[in-house]
Amino acid sequence: MSLKNSWQQQRQQRQQELVERQQMVSQSLSAARQERQLKAAQLRADLSLFRTALASENIARRTELQQFCQRLQAETQALLTAAGDRRQIQAAQLAHDLTVFVQLLRQKTADFLVTAQFERLTAAQQLEQELIAFVDDLRSDVQSYLVELEAVRKMRATQLNQVLLDHRAKRELETQELFQRLAVFRAELQRFCQDLHGTVWGDNPHSVAVTRVTPAIPKKTKPVGRVSVAPNGTVTLSATVGAFQNGNSVAVVPPAKSIKSAAGEAIAHENTVYDYIQSVQGARLTEIESALSLNRVQAVDALRSLIKKGLITQRDRIYLSQMQLAHT
Repeated sequence: MSLKNSWQQQRQQRQQELVERQQMVSQSLSAARQERQLKAAQLRADLSLFRTALASENIARRTELQQFCQRLQAETQALLTAAGDRRQIQAAQLAHDLTVFVQLLRQKTADFLVTAQFERLTAAQQLEQELIAFVDDLRSDVQSYLVELEAVRKMRATQLNQVLLDHRAKRELETQELFQRLAVFRAELQRFCQDLHGTVWGDNPHSVAVTRVTPAIPKKTKPVGRVSVAPNGTVTLSATVGAFQNGNSVAVVPPAKSIKSAAGEAIAHENTVYDYIQSVQGARLTEIESALSLNRVQAVDALRSLIKKGLITQRDRIYLSQMQLAHT
């Protein structure tokens, strides 16, 4: 048998099985529909019977309710008639009892008011004595506390003044040390400029003075930086300080005009440095140099001039303006 024939035969079998299943499903659906219809008819009949029985029971209950209401009205009328007589008797008795109770209550109230007045006077006197004693104790406690507080305040003020004096002395020592280092640096720079001017232009007693000092670093150190000479005789040094020749440090002193221009430049930087310190609310020396593009000499000269003028002060190596110190 070929594959095609086998496939067709299986297809016919599947179709036949499908037809048989469809017939079975159809029969099952028909049987279920008939059964459901029978059950629905039975339920309708049962519901009709239940409604009939419920209506008859409702009519009977309504009849019983009407009869109960009639009996209740008759009994209520009889009770009202009997209660009217009893109420009159009870009202007269209650009025007599109420009169006696009011008289007794008035007597007790008068006695209670007398007793309460006496107790209130006694308690007021005792409370006044206790209050006087409490006020005296509180006054003594407050006085002792104020004395202790004054002593603590004086002690803290003394400690704070001592700390401020210590910090001020420390700042003065640091400032003196800084100025000493600056003086040494300026002297070395002046000697370097003098020696450099003598090396370039020769000895000229009318313009500069040449000074030789003992070298502080090895002789093999090479000159660092760049020196330019103008036609009018002004020597410009743009280098890191420390040029050496033949084992001796060389320094050149610029003319008097250059010194005056440097001083004027330092004074010109004061406003810039003061504005920067106020804007950042306190800065260190290195921060001022990096932010304003100043060298160490210019920054130190400007800060020193501002400190002398009383515009800024130094606290823990931080320069602050007097306005910021007043706010803190």
